[in-house]
Amino acid sequence: MAIMYPSALPQTFVKKDRGEGKLFQLLKEQLSNDWIVYHSVYWHGKPSPGSKRRDGETDFICTHPKHGILIIEVKGGVFITFDPVTSLWTSTDNDLQMHDITNPFHQARSNKYALIQAITQLPGWHDFDDEQISRNINIGYCVVFTDVNRIQGTLPFEAKKEFTLFDYHCQQLNKHLVNILDYFCEDKPFSMKLTQKIHQDLQKAYAPSFVLDRKLSHWISDEEKIVFELTEEQYRFLDLIRYIPRASIFGCAGCGKTLLATRKAEIAASQNLRTLLVCYNQILGEHFRKFASDKENLTAGNFHPFISDQLKGSLAESILYDDVALREAVFSNEIELFDCILIDEAQDFSAIQLEILLFLLKENGMIYYFWDANQKIIQTDLHIPKDIPPFVLDTNLRNTKYIFDAVKPHYYQGISLNHRGPLGRKVSVTDPVDHQNKAELFSRLRTEINKLLVNDGCKPKDITIITMKSVSKSLLRDFAMENVKFTCFENECAENSIRIDTNRRFKGMESSIVIACELDDERSMANEELWHDMCYVSFSRAKNHLVIIPTDNTIDRFLPQ
Repeated sequence: MAIMYPSALPQTFVKKDRGEGKLFQLLKEQLSNDWIVYHSVYWHGKPSPGSKRRDGETDFICTHPKHGILIIEVKGGVFITFDPVTSLWTSTDNDLQMHDITNPFHQARSNKYALIQAITQLPGWHDFDDEQISRNINIGYCVVFTDVNRIQGTLPFEAKKEFTLFDYHCQQLNKHLVNILDYFCEDKPFSMKLTQKIHQDLQKAYAPSFVLDRKLSHWISDEEKIVFELTEEQYRFLDLIRYIPRASIFGCAGCGKTLLATRKAEIAASQNLRTLLVCYNQILGEHFRKFASDKENLTAGNFHPFISDQLKGSLAESILYDDVALREAVFSNEIELFDCILIDEAQDFSAIQLEILLFLLKENGMIYYFWDANQKIIQTDLHIPKDIPPFVLDTNLRNTKYIFDAVKPHYYQGISLNHRGPLGRKVSVTDPVDHQNKAELFSRLRTEINKLLVNDGCKPKDITIITMKSVSKSLLRDFAMENVKFTCFENECAENSIRIDTNRRFKGMESSIVIACELDDERSMANEELWHDMCYVSFSRAKNHLVIIPTDNTIDRFLPQ
């Protein structure tokens, strides 16, 4: 497999430029690791007398320590035409839209000489001029038409078959690229020593710019657009079940259950139905309350404050948190019933609490339960009614593919999961910290936060630090950083601050970036099923990027078996 810079292309680019995206993957898969491939290389040419500086871009530069350097210009499109009278090139895309394109052979040839000029500017190459570079290093170019497989008519004179590739050539790229470089070589005595040197020096010069070219904050912006489109598609599910009055909707983390619940609540309220959107979790409940604050016919929040409000705040706390006593209080009071009840994170509720909510539904009302058995870190037993139609959401679209892959090993419900979200970047698992050393944990956290804020341009509000421990046992209560604000274990996050919270409290919520730490929760480490539930919940809160800081007594659980 070739060494690629960058190692992967964002899905937004692949969709925009199918030709380059297709060739990128084929080069990566077919070439040996002797090859280094650079995608989308920008160059700046010296100004010639009487002209301005010329800038340009090369689709691909492929280097090999023995064969030399190959410039590749890619042209996609199902029809490529050339008019010899006007010297105009056109390409017709998959939507049958025609576009004017630059002469690809002229581009490739110009890029070859631009690269030769760029080499003379590299450290250690200042004593070489263009002619010496050409004489000592084999540098060729080619044009690849990724979507066409036949020629009708005659190619222009400059488009020689020896360095023109079509889609059928793309099945044996290693062979054809070597043949092209052999064609340009013409048995000349190139310097093997200098060929190997430029192979290494180009990597030193170009690789860092491609690896660090894009900040995480920009990736997140692109990925949010993809997820938005997928979420709009997911809403169609509500149209399919709109005439079903009672439903049990089971879905994996990241499938959009909460978004569906809020969307359904909004629709029902707009239809003049008295609607309740309820959850168990305080932070999610606060989110629901804000969502409902400007909407008529919609009541929203978490269970206990909602019940207290319905009973006009007249209950003692001892009754409010005693299920049996609370049921008696609700059943004996006159409470206005609801036309529609949406219960999010329904696995968190006890049997009596669900009974209370059902009591608040009108006789022919609508009730939907949204739940995930793999997130039962509050209740140990499930109490979802079994006599209502079940629906399964098995496609994760809220997390990146890399985060999904980190979450999936902790899923054990026996349903085959799928993924449709953006690719993202690899999950970062840091070196382990001593589970008894608070200073080491805090130092590691500061390092990771600095990377995100300074290097990646992320905003504090996009970062959440999640602990598997309870508030009382977490060391994070004492965590601080100079010039960085934190909101620690509060229901509302202060403006422009990083949230710190437990996975139990943050369940049902999501954050662009999650740093998961304090994984050595004693209760979950002693119970394998609970351990998987805790990891599943913690890791799946991250939409775009996940950092895991293992402890010395949990690192073995993250190593390949």
